[in-house]
Amino acid sequence: MSNKSLTKRIDPFDASLKFLLVIVFPKSTSKNFPLAVSISEGAEQFAVAEINGKPTYFVCFGSNASDAGRALAVLDYVQGWKGVQIFSKGKVLQNSYIVSEVLKCYMESQSCRDYTAHCLVIIDDPFSEEVDSSGLSFSISIVEKPSIKKEVEIDRFSFPCARLFRRFRFQKNHPASTEDLIQAGAVSQGCDWCPNFDSDNWKKVGVKKVVKEFFE
Repeated sequence: MSNKSLTKRIDPFDASLKFLLVIVFPKSTSKNFPLAVSISEGAEQFAVAEINGKPTYFVCFGSNASDAGRALAVLDYVQGWKGVQIFSKGKVLQNSYIVSEVLKCYMESQSCRDYTAHCLVIIDDPFSEEVDSSGLSFSISIVEKPSIKKEVEIDRFSFPCARLFRRFRFQKNHPASTEDLIQAGAVSQGCDWCPNFDSDNWKKVGVKKVVKEFFE
């Protein structure tokens, strides 16, 4: 099979726009090679082509739990092989470890009755003046001043990705929308291709009331 005929069958860049992941790997002498091929054959799309005289395997994994499991198993087998490439959303993913971690996270969500229980994080409005961004506060007062306690409301929002939340930093006064900043953060952290990720899940979900002390 020629390279040209292969391109007509599976272009990994084009296919990665339609599938969850595309993994390309060459024939290997590894003892795990037969297992990698056997698992790959069960994916949504599978093709073999001869490139530079060597069989090369193109595997397209769908956006479902079973194919995500296949992709994770294949990545585990082909780790360290020369010539392995991973594609998603029209680009090459360089860090196979991050890809595996995102797959594991997605598979965990699929074991939940409601994936949002796994994926979404409910937080206080990060732009509110009433919220201490550090989560900790203290004060030292030399002269006691009278204070007034008032009940204030703080908006609550759903953050679209629990994994990204631990690595994301909000930016005040940025010209981009919060949704677009979250999406850009997901691209930077290599999880934007997760089937569950949707930056539009950044939404107000309610309010909470807290008592705050004001000093005169």
